[in-house]
Amino acid sequence: MYEERLITESKFVKIREFFTPNNSSWIVFGIIILAGIIARIFLWNFTSTDIFVWKDAAQLFLNGENPYQTTLESFQIEEMKHFYAYFPLWMYFSSLILLIFPETWFFGVTKGFLILFDLQVIILLYMILQKKVNNVWRLKMPIAVWFITPMVLMTGAMHGKFDSLMFVFILLACIFNEKKVYFLEGIFLSLAVLTKPIALILVPFFLKNDIREHNFSSLFTKIAVLFVTITLFSLPFLSDPVLYIQGVLGVHVTRDHDLGLLFALLSLHFSSASADSIIRICLTIVIVAVWIFLIIISYIRDYDIYKSIFLAFVGFNSLYWVFLIQYAVWIYTFYIIQTSKTEKMKNWQLATSTGVIITISTVGLALLGTFVKHGL
Repeated sequence: MYEERLITESKFVKIREFFTPNNSSWIVFGIIILAGIIARIFLWNFTSTDIFVWKDAAQLFLNGENPYQTTLESFQIEEMKHFYAYFPLWMYFSSLILLIFPETWFFGVTKGFLILFDLQVIILLYMILQKKVNNVWRLKMPIAVWFITPMVLMTGAMHGKFDSLMFVFILLACIFNEKKVYFLEGIFLSLAVLTKPIALILVPFFLKNDIREHNFSSLFTKIAVLFVTITLFSLPFLSDPVLYIQGVLGVHVTRDHDLGLLFALLSLHFSSASADSIIRICLTIVIVAVWIFLIIISYIRDYDIYKSIFLAFVGFNSLYWVFLIQYAVWIYTFYIIQTSKTEKMKNWQLATSTGVIITISTVGLALLGTFVKHGL
């Protein structure tokens, strides 16, 4: 009996020793990630029309037609679904899926890749924060929570948007920026721009340190890589460069108001077609002014690349007259990095602020959207 009790007690000791903070955090982290994967599988058949837009754009491209002609028409004709309005990287990716897989597989293959992109973001966030955060729980939990946050699930798993691919490229560019591997930094920054044109506003922040350190060889390397890579990917559409630039960038400037709170509040007092144009022009000027201010202040205060990106997304999305759920994900992704690595916020403050942000983005944003669309 005595020997059996000793064996039993020793087993309990080994079990207790196993549950160190590090092991426990990995177990909880793994459970949350698994829950996120299950949620994405559950949402597999849900979608908006976005995935079918990617398919239609790829089909037009494979047929030798210019998809950006349809893009311009979709932004000019009321109640027509907005067509593909980005640089062509995702169009090439979608075309490759159509070429390799049967057409009926397009939806499933695309959804599968979107899950992989989300998982890649998780890995890259961990790689970035591992060297900056000592507390094992503070390191892993914000990243895991990102994976199951409703607005992240809605963006990729439901609507089929490819914002996570942009995050993959931006985060890789950030990693190589810190390691001072300039060529790869330029390549991944180029791919981020080629995925979503919003990444263009981040380019000056990646060049900031080169200017501060008078490292002009790396500065010109990045600029050359950006120019050459974007040009090479754009070659099939440069026969009509005006149409191409309008389809990629112009439609976002002239896009009608959609859920932009500041635009909606100003429109309450100035409700006319001419007033809408004036408000849009004024907001554009303010956006550019805030962007330039952030570039200057990040140079003077020597902000790191993550803080600069976080502030750039906050500034742009606060003023732009279109505010969609994926725009909130842009902010939230870099909020995770910015708040996790700072020692100024206590653990409970970080948890509270994160909870408030998630609540506002999933509940408040939906209600706000209803009010903005149908009148305050």
